[in-house]
Amino acid sequence: MSSIRLIATDLDFTLLNEHFVLTETTKEILSRILDSGVEFVPCSSRPLGEIPQWLRDQKKIRWIVTANGGLIVDNQTGETLVSNTLPAARAKALLTKAEPMNPHWSCLIEGRLHSHLAILDDRKALKIDGSYLENILKNRIWESGKDFLDALPDAQIAKIHFITSRDYPEKKQALINLLSDEEGIELTSSHPSNLEILHPQANKGEALKWVMQQLNCTPEETAAFGDNANDLPMLNVAGHSVAVANATEEVLAMARHHALSHKEDGAARMMEQLVFQ
Repeated sequence: MSSIRLIATDLDFTLLNEHFVLTETTKEILSRILDSGVEFVPCSSRPLGEIPQWLRDQKKIRWIVTANGGLIVDNQTGETLVSNTLPAARAKALLTKAEPMNPHWSCLIEGRLHSHLAILDDRKALKIDGSYLENILKNRIWESGKDFLDALPDAQIAKIHFITSRDYPEKKQALINLLSDEEGIELTSSHPSNLEILHPQANKGEALKWVMQQLNCTPEETAAFGDNANDLPMLNVAGHSVAVANATEEVLAMARHHALSHKEDGAARMMEQLVFQ
């Protein structure tokens, strides 16, 4: 009998396929895992409203980690249980510094992304199209600039997200260099084409520790799945760290287990193996 009591997983490029959806195979495996009594926790950089509806509809999923660990939400009540955020004034100061270099930002506030209209203006260059474009048009609040924060002085920003071009990694590095001397923030990335600013205690590792404490769960009873740098804190906490085949070299090198890629239901198939075999 497996000792796994808790599974935490990244979504994009890990549990979701190349079309950013849960396949029927993955849903079937997850349903069996939930029915077995294993705790399952999605851990994503996405806001709650952009977590796949199927996951939010599962009554056996108690917690969802969003904003790269900045927020932990009760999946049944919608209540925010843990919040590590940046005040509005601090967020505006950071945007003031970074915007001349990269205006393609979004701020996550109360579960909704407020995004600069420059993202839509430059969507062809940023390669934003198809279902992703449809999703952001439907779910985001579009702003003409950072001054919208002046009307929300008490707002708490769960993350600031920049879209960067994977074709020009030096521009992303320049943005990292620009912000690296700022105190009281954490820089991370969930994909080659983004950069995120977080509260220093906002990461998936701290979020997973919180869940483990609620369950009195040990590392050896915990499995975590990921593909990119923002997943490393979570993978380091779990006794069973799993990298999908499409993960970065850094993640592949530190993972205890390796799964098939996100195009092959790799994460779900490894979950099935760890829980039932």
